[in-house]
Amino acid sequence: MFEVELRCIECGKRFDLRDHYLCDRCQGILEVQYDYSSLEGKPAEQVVPAPAAGIWRYQSLLPVRSLSSVVSLYEGGTPLIHARNLGRAIGHDCLYCKDETRNPSGAFKDRPVSVGVSKAVELGFDTVTTASSGNGAASLSIYAAKAGLRCIVFVPEKTPIAKVAHAVTAGATVVRVKGDYSNSYALAKAASARYRWMNITTTFLNPYTLEGDKTVAFELYHQLDGGAPDWIIVPTGAGPLLYGIYKGFEELRRLGLLSKAPRMAAVQAEGCQPIVRAFENSRPVAAWEAVHTVASAIADPLRGYEKDGDLVVRTIRKSNGKAVSASDGQIIESVKELGEREGIFVEPAAAASLSALKKLLKEGSIRDKEKVVCLLTGHGLKDPQSAIKAMEIPQVEPGLEGLEKLDLGNR
Repeated sequence: MFEVELRCIECGKRFDLRDHYLCDRCQGILEVQYDYSSLEGKPAEQVVPAPAAGIWRYQSLLPVRSLSSVVSLYEGGTPLIHARNLGRAIGHDCLYCKDETRNPSGAFKDRPVSVGVSKAVELGFDTVTTASSGNGAASLSIYAAKAGLRCIVFVPEKTPIAKVAHAVTAGATVVRVKGDYSNSYALAKAASARYRWMNITTTFLNPYTLEGDKTVAFELYHQLDGGAPDWIIVPTGAGPLLYGIYKGFEELRRLGLLSKAPRMAAVQAEGCQPIVRAFENSRPVAAWEAVHTVASAIADPLRGYEKDGDLVVRTIRKSNGKAVSASDGQIIESVKELGEREGIFVEPAAAASLSALKKLLKEGSIRDKEKVVCLLTGHGLKDPQSAIKAMEIPQVEPGLEGLEKLDLGNR
């Protein structure tokens, strides 16, 4: 590295690279200094590398022909984190987290929505719509704003307010629909047919949005040095993300870049698990009767489009994968573990992937040396209330006397 010292910007006093704050001579601000002479003459790509291009670097495998139609907010290019602390805690060293919270709206939905809105522009639509449990609504609203399109979103009545606020501030018309997600899905489908809006609901309804999901596979291929993990665990509502990722790896295999695709594991909340139930019982998917879960982002009963779930079950079986559920208590505990062990704040639905991993390890489905990727699908600020309910936050009077009662100074 080329950093050499700290220097006061006021008086010029120099300090070593330790835990100094303000200048002890004049209270001036300290600034890091570098050995610039050793960097002179080096190629620009070594000194200031270009940022990743996101999902549109894969345009040859995406369904938008004209670059002029592309609507992008630099989605994709999210990090793959080797979760060593968490791996040690649960006894699995080969654990990686694909952190989709880094997308522009804070969720993986930006991948399919960018492709869907770009196709809407290419096809000449002036209005886009979606049914969403919240993340898709927030995502579509910002991409529609970027494209200059009118945006109308349908969300369940109990959608977390943070997701609604994101959509509203981006200029979308938000319509709350009584009941669960399937009611919103049906209304968005009927409205788009009546008024000729482009329906960008990110289930399997729109064939273009699914193509954005598969870019996760392409990125993992690069991030794993031209390989694939043994397992990918995906929080699952209707399941297009799981199917899309598997499709991406199958395309890589078809192109001769891989010998096999990874095994896919779907995780659903115990309070809404139509795909898990069908997988376990070897029966067609039936709509879930009554939704009760803290993981609102995957609370999809699949009522009226059960065949989406059937496709996901077939994909899981084709990959020799698994479908498991997690309780709300297990999911919230995983939210805490990801934060405490790896410093990653996710919403409950995203943390379900860790809950599933622990279950699959315990039952022996995942072996010790197998490389596992957990998809972290949405940021914790999407639904902070769900996490905060399970946490204790102390309050003290100002001054050290009040702080002493917490005994923070002792270890």
